[in-house]
Amino acid sequence: MKTGHGTFRRATLLCSGAGIALVTSLALSAPVMAQDTAAKQGDDGVTEVVVTGIRRGIQDAISAKRNSTSIVEAVSAEDIGKLPDQSIAESIARLPGIAAQRTNGRAQSLSVRGLGPDFTVTTLNGREQVSTNDGRGVEFDQYPSELISQVLVYKTPNASMPTQGIAGTADLRTVRPLSFGKQVVALNYRREQNSNDAFIGGSSNTGNRYAVTYIDQFFNKTLGVAIGYASTSSPSQLQKWEAWGYTRNFYGTGNTIIDGAKPEVASSNLDRDGLMAVLEWKPNDRLHMTVDAYHSEFNETQLRSRIEFPLFNPANNSGSSACPTGCAGAAVPPGWDGQTRLVSYTASNGLVNSATFSGIKTVLGNYVTQREATLDNIGWNTRYRLSDNWLLEADLSHAKVDRTDLILETTAGTGLDGSGALDTVTIKQSGQQGATITSALDYTNYGTIFLTDPRGWGGGTQAGYLKNPTIVDELDIIRLAATRTFDNNPLFSKVSFGINRTERSKSKVGNEGTLTLSKAATPVPMSMAVPEQYRRGTTALDFIGIKGMISYDALGMYNGGVYTFRRNVAANAIKNTWAVDETVTTMYVMADINTELLGKPLLGNIGVQQQHAEQTATSIYTGGTVSPDNGQVITGGTDYNDVLPSLNLSWEIFDNTQLRFAAAKTLSRPKMEDMSAGFSYDTCRNPCATVTGTGGTTNYYWTANGGNPALEPWRATSYDLSIEKYFGRKGYVALALFKKDLTSYVFDARTTYDFSDTTKFAVNPNQLGAGLPAHPAQTNRVGIYSTKLNGDGGYIRGLEFSASIPGELITPWLDGFGVIYSFTKNESEIKPNGTTAIPIPGLSEKVENTTVYYEKYGFSARVSQRKRDDFLGEVPDYQNNAELVMVKGESIVDAQLSYTFQSGPLKDLSILLQGNNLTNEPFMTYYSTPAEVRKYEDYGSSYIIGINYKF
Repeated sequence: MKTGHGTFRRATLLCSGAGIALVTSLALSAPVMAQDTAAKQGDDGVTEVVVTGIRRGIQDAISAKRNSTSIVEAVSAEDIGKLPDQSIAESIARLPGIAAQRTNGRAQSLSVRGLGPDFTVTTLNGREQVSTNDGRGVEFDQYPSELISQVLVYKTPNASMPTQGIAGTADLRTVRPLSFGKQVVALNYRREQNSNDAFIGGSSNTGNRYAVTYIDQFFNKTLGVAIGYASTSSPSQLQKWEAWGYTRNFYGTGNTIIDGAKPEVASSNLDRDGLMAVLEWKPNDRLHMTVDAYHSEFNETQLRSRIEFPLFNPANNSGSSACPTGCAGAAVPPGWDGQTRLVSYTASNGLVNSATFSGIKTVLGNYVTQREATLDNIGWNTRYRLSDNWLLEADLSHAKVDRTDLILETTAGTGLDGSGALDTVTIKQSGQQGATITSALDYTNYGTIFLTDPRGWGGGTQAGYLKNPTIVDELDIIRLAATRTFDNNPLFSKVSFGINRTERSKSKVGNEGTLTLSKAATPVPMSMAVPEQYRRGTTALDFIGIKGMISYDALGMYNGGVYTFRRNVAANAIKNTWAVDETVTTMYVMADINTELLGKPLLGNIGVQQQHAEQTATSIYTGGTVSPDNGQVITGGTDYNDVLPSLNLSWEIFDNTQLRFAAAKTLSRPKMEDMSAGFSYDTCRNPCATVTGTGGTTNYYWTANGGNPALEPWRATSYDLSIEKYFGRKGYVALALFKKDLTSYVFDARTTYDFSDTTKFAVNPNQLGAGLPAHPAQTNRVGIYSTKLNGDGGYIRGLEFSASIPGELITPWLDGFGVIYSFTKNESEIKPNGTTAIPIPGLSEKVENTTVYYEKYGFSARVSQRKRDDFLGEVPDYQNNAELVMVKGESIVDAQLSYTFQSGPLKDLSILLQGNNLTNEPFMTYYSTPAEVRKYEDYGSSYIIGINYKF
């Protein structure tokens, strides 16, 4: 077989099939342009098969699946081009074993076989991608579905793939114009509306999307051009309940009580513009060159109105049963303020379900969160055939992300800390939806609510906080490869070998600080009324039982000079500036297997990679009392080698029955923010930590936290076994088993650190002074460092079942109907401390996808449901940093109707109506149990009406 690497990739798409259900579930999401399949003769004499119907697409996918050697999930260009999804994440999430995690109500990141986004490598046209977040996991909403022609999700790798992940590799592909063979112009428009009203003044609950694609060929079809543009303006509306935390067994009562609450509403709008261009040149049978470029601009703004109620302070919990009657009265101050009291409470099943607090100093917040990101990719691929048996390939690429965040927080209340009216509130738990609150004060009155520091978080002068970090992620790749094909080899059809070198640099510059009021009295005003020109009326909070709160233009006030910014030079803020450089060199050799075993065809590949990685991190460490310039630069790093063998086999053991086996060593590199060298430290007069071990008890008077520049990857040895039974070309049933033995993983840990170097580490001067005894940290200079470390041992294993059953397979009366179903069962175990098992981030025990569809005579209808169990997810914390929390399982239901005109002047015009999240499934996180609700987020449903036209 004579083929190059690029040809191999297209052949893999056609021959892959780990899931006819996968391809189909995406196809079913799109309006169908026609029901027929046409075969016609192209200008070059090659028969061109145009698949335009769902059922024909299923049959072609089943045929391709039987010839595949890797276990993959595939989505074709025809399917994605018609999907009305905001990004390809919603489409991929319907595939077997794949689940999505939502952010701001939309699917943003993916879990493959229960593993989180950082375990899946994402490539664009085979090239590794940079990310818009602080880690490596790609946020798929950066890629418009209209501009992506193909997606392959590799669940088993082969040695020719330069980048691999433990979970898999998702390869996004833009169109190749010469493969179309004709001129194509495609137009589409979508109108979107959210079921929730706009919560914040000045925002909207409606949006628009439109896209145009042009594909053409020139000079006797030796030069191809493709240009695509997609624009999105998409709203999101949020009602959120959030708890500060919970105190268990408060005052020895055996009950759990809430520490505080901060419910909010938010209105967001996502603006995204994407531009794709491809230039393809094939002047003869020997030379084939492709240049492709992709540019995306992403801007999301979220306006938030939040009200916070400080309630029970766990620091005041005596843990004693000597609690006043009902834990009420003045004898015990349970709150965050000396004046706060728990008046009364009732409990059921160990949880306080109703409580009344007096003396509450409420905090009102008007927040703005903005993210601007620009993504650029350009790649140049050249393939040259030296002879009938030799093919050479060179691939050069550059990718870059520039991201700027603005997180603006402003606070208001009845007065400065220690002054102003206090509230009496009753909070009643309402199950997983959080709680309702009854308040005695009116928070909609601009005459009694002022801009101020109501709780003294900034020493009585802080009326807000600002974070304005910037991220730059840059990646350069060069790949050189050669392929030797064989005509009569009884075992191998070809051998390929090559080298791939990636140079990646990611940096973050943290910039944050407090806001003080710069207008009104001097030198520092303590509080002031909201200027009238910035008032936006009130924001309703009836979903928690409160009338509402004042609403104002916080960003306008900041830009208008109402606030003065003062940089935060505390240790934990300084260390957020870092840079990581990484160089990975991969050499590989792979042989394609084409032979027989026991008289039955056996296909596959066997190969090995040798990788060498070098990583260097530069950051700042600081501690104690600091000034803006006293942080010291610190560098660190490591290098390591990995040998990664892989094997894929596909054996037709019986007619219409395939048995597949795959084995490989894979790795997923740690998040780059975890590789940062920066850290902050401090000292304690009383022990910062006490550790009891076999050698006795040790007190530590130094403490620090930060990254680990010597961190190495997650590593695993993977095994896959799959059997597939086909019913002609119309249906199939498949069962797959997989296991990944972890030889290295990354976990949060505490380790010891030597602070003996007095030129670098100093005792906190605030803890020294005349008349004080000697500080114990002066002589005890070994401390505790909280960081990321590598562990070993553990596993991930699971089972996948998938089926695609067209109705006519059962009876002709069901012609046009069909069902696609998949179910994945996962389990895992790692024990960082050697005894206690913890979940792996992103792993859901069960993932289930179902699609029921009908298609005939141009009419198409489908209903899809994707379900996943609870999992340990990564979400932004209150400082917008990544935080691992337990996420409640969810079930998302989508539906779509469409009709394509088959003839007449409107031929090839299609109209569609789609509903997403029809059951308004919430996004919920919790603490130790689902009863301890952490966040409950209601995003509503979204409805889309649109048209497509292609000529």
